Amino acid sequence: MIELVHLSKTFPSANGPIVALENIDLRIEDGSVFGIIGLSGAGKSTLVRCINLLERPTDGQVFIDGEELTKVKRSRLLKIRQNIGMIFQNFNLLEQRTVYDNVKFPLEIARVRREIKRKDGTVKAVYSRIGREEARARVEDLLELVGLSDRARSYPSQLSGGQKQRVAIARALATNPKYLLCDEATSALDPNTTSSILELLKEINKKLGVTIVVITHEMRVVDSICTDVAVIDQSRIVESGKVADVFAFPQSEIAKQLIIPELIRTVESAGGSKLRLVFNGEEADTPVVSGLAIEYGIAVNILYADTKNIDGKTYGHMVITLPEDEGLAAKVKQYLEKNNVTYKEEI
Repeated sequence: MIELVHLSKTFPSANGPIVALENIDLRIEDGSVFGIIGLSGAGKSTLVRCINLLERPTDGQVFIDGEELTKVKRSRLLKIRQNIGMIFQNFNLLEQRTVYDNVKFPLEIARVRREIKRKDGTVKAVYSRIGREEARARVEDLLELVGLSDRARSYPSQLSGGQKQRVAIARALATNPKYLLCDEATSALDPNTTSSILELLKEINKKLGVTIVVITHEMRVVDSICTDVAVIDQSRIVESGKVADVFAFPQSEIAKQLIIPELIRTVESAGGSKLRLVFNGEEADTPVVSGLAIEYGIAVNILYADTKNIDGKTYGHMVITLPEDEGLAAKVKQYLEKNNVTYKEEI
């Protein structure tokens, strides 16, 4: 796993030190897709760069599979970094190289991690140079994985933004890493391309077992692919947990801003108080509004609705106005509770 313990990072400046991270404690389990979400300037990118020590923490510890990175020699750190792939918002491709050569580049300069099974059943990781034919096969497999086999001889200038990011993902996977760090990897992409890249990352997690850390300021990225999430605000982790739990009942103010759209929190209603219904995948087939009308004869006003279907389950929010009559309002809540629909009255 990846574990950060009491991690802090400050940068010197003419006006005194700037605190980028303060006392971060975080554990990222193997096989998960872990989201770290926050507004611009919260410290997200600094945090992800501390994981592989591209930024060295001022205080605290970074553990990868139980090994403390801040104490290892540089030669050992370089080997560990080969086990941690990274993709960026701006792709960082080599413009003078073809797609094929961009993906091959890490194999030219690094010793590749291989797993060798011992006689006692345990697995040992070894690092060695990769041969030409093995490199060719590896690159071809990766280009097929990201759907770019037909663009192997193209140059980055001939690709769309989504295609460039697919090349960057293939390059990050070239050395067979165990971890993949994604620093705002979809921020420069349009919504449709973003969705396709997120689906690709989800496939990589399932097919290759790669643990993925996603840095983003967009909740739609987190609720699309992440299993767990941590919310960072003003250099500190203010909330963390399973995505469904944080999504349903955000505790911190920043999480509420990120998860509950401003429109929900400010929309006015002419009737009674408002209820926010939360669909977190468990009540996908509950026809809330029509059910209230059929079972109780109660018509509710929908002020806002934003739901999506992910893997056959419904996720999202709906805001309705409760009847001013207290008896009818109680029946609405009774109906929701009976059908296991999560709701919250304070918005």
